[in-house]
Amino acid sequence: GAGKTHYSELLGKKLNLPVFEADKIKKKISSQILSTCLAYKKFGPLTSENAIKGLLLVRNTYQNTVVNEILKNNDLITEGAFLDPNSLIKFGKPILLVTTDKDKHKKQFVAHREKLLDFQEDEFRAARIIQNYLIDEAKVLKIEIIDNPT
Repeated sequence: GAGKTHYSELLGKKLNLPVFEADKIKKKISSQILSTCLAYKKFGPLTSENAIKGLLLVRNTYQNTVVNEILKNNDLITEGAFLDPNSLIKFGKPILLVTTDKDKHKKQFVAHREKLLDFQEDEFRAARIIQNYLIDEAKVLKIEIIDNPT
C-alpha cells in the first residue's frame, strides 16, 4: 500500500540487485498465510494493541526464513512490511517507505488488493496503525524514512 514493491524494483534495477519480496515466503512455508494487516484477528477485534501484536506474530513466524534467504544471497534488496529492522541492520541499510497522506495510502492500498472483494476497511485501519508503529520504531533505530508522495 505504501509502494514498497515498486520502489524496491526501481532500486533493484538502478543498483543491479535482485529483489526478494518477503511476502512470497509466506506462500512457500505456511499453509496458513498470515496477512500482516489481518493478523490482529488472532488476538481479538481491531485495536492498536492487537494490530501490533499481529505484526509481531507475523515477524516472529517468518523471521528465520527471511534471515536464511538473506544469507543465501550476497547482495539483494529485501522488501516487506513485516520485516524486523532491528535484526536486519547487520545485513545492510534498512529504509522505511511510508505514505503518510491517508487518502493516497488508501488509494494505493485498495489498488493492490487482489480482488476488491478481499478489501476490508479494518485491514486498512490496521495498516495505518502498523505504519505509525513502524515510523516510531524507525525513529528509535535512526532508520531513514521516505514518504512516498505518489
